[in-house]
Amino acid sequence: MPAQTAVALPTAGPDKDASPASPDYFFEGAEKLLEVWFGSSMEVDGEAAKPMNSASLSLRSIPRKELDDLCEIAACRILYAMSNECMDSYVLSESSLFVSDRRVIMKTCGSTKLLAAISRLLELAETYAGLDQVINVYYSRKNFSRPDLQPKLYRSFDNEMDFLDRFFDESSAYCLGSMKSDRWYLYTSSLPQAPITCPDHTLEILMTDMPQHVLDLFTRDKCFDGPDCTKKTGIDRIMPAGTAIHEELFDPCGYSMNALVPNSDKYATIHVTPEAAFSYASFETNQDHICLFTQTKRVLECFQPQKFLLTIFSNEHSESAKATQQQLWEKEMLGYRRTSIQFVRLETDETLVYAHYVRKISYGSSSSEDEGERSE
Repeated sequence: MPAQTAVALPTAGPDKDASPASPDYFFEGAEKLLEVWFGSSMEVDGEAAKPMNSASLSLRSIPRKELDDLCEIAACRILYAMSNECMDSYVLSESSLFVSDRRVIMKTCGSTKLLAAISRLLELAETYAGLDQVINVYYSRKNFSRPDLQPKLYRSFDNEMDFLDRFFDESSAYCLGSMKSDRWYLYTSSLPQAPITCPDHTLEILMTDMPQHVLDLFTRDKCFDGPDCTKKTGIDRIMPAGTAIHEELFDPCGYSMNALVPNSDKYATIHVTPEAAFSYASFETNQDHICLFTQTKRVLECFQPQKFLLTIFSNEHSESAKATQQQLWEKEMLGYRRTSIQFVRLETDETLVYAHYVRKISYGSSSSEDEGERSE
């Protein structure tokens, strides 16, 4: 269905007390990301019996009002909604929400309180969908630029792990990257389950220090609205042809976009904080129409970051993601120097590759120079 407006024109940084003109103004672009896969305790051989309370066995049956309230708990709100045959997409005042039959992805930036919504999310899944088990949970984030401005729970990943352990058993946690610089945290928990036989993967690219001419495009001075910004920045050329996009250009600056690939549960989301002092942009997708290595290069050409980190999750059936993991392990990214790369095999038998890059100095540098150098 077409995107629909839920509120009046939003402003950038709705969770900030200081105005953008204030010297104290700061917005934390780095998101908290929660992905939860649900199941039913009544399932036998992967098929669930109809619950006694006539719940639908689909998270998409959760009413919009309940989702509005869920977002309010996390200190954000829904701006726009869009759906296809397999998934519902919501652009939030601080990032994104995706809901499919068995999975919820919630991504929030700024000083939001994402984990505060977990208890209510579990209740909604059981009440409206009859899904009373969490099969897999993933919580991740980049290190914050200003952790001191976060709510107390989010100032330390140790605190977040302890909080998540109140809800989930058999958990694992990781810190990938340099403890003195950019790094990425991951918390996972999984129940024993039947093997997944279809391809599944996720690519995430987290970028900082974009050039000023790129940042300027994500402002009301340069673009009239979200669709205008999507075209002028080239974001419309990043995704596969035919992808449905709904987006918001904030006032005076900032950009959020969700995209759904038709007839599938494939999605993408982009969020941009364009203030030069703390610029940040993120890209996430599980699409399988474009080679993920090519997808990564398209994103970098669009945003031209000085630094970025990326992660690629893959199960054993995703040949595209596994091939991209191998390429990242073996090759440099043109124009960038890889400062670290790590490989992890999760308890679910998924594999994860983390890599961090910095832009090479342009003078006297070739694509093969600086192999193996480190920035820290």
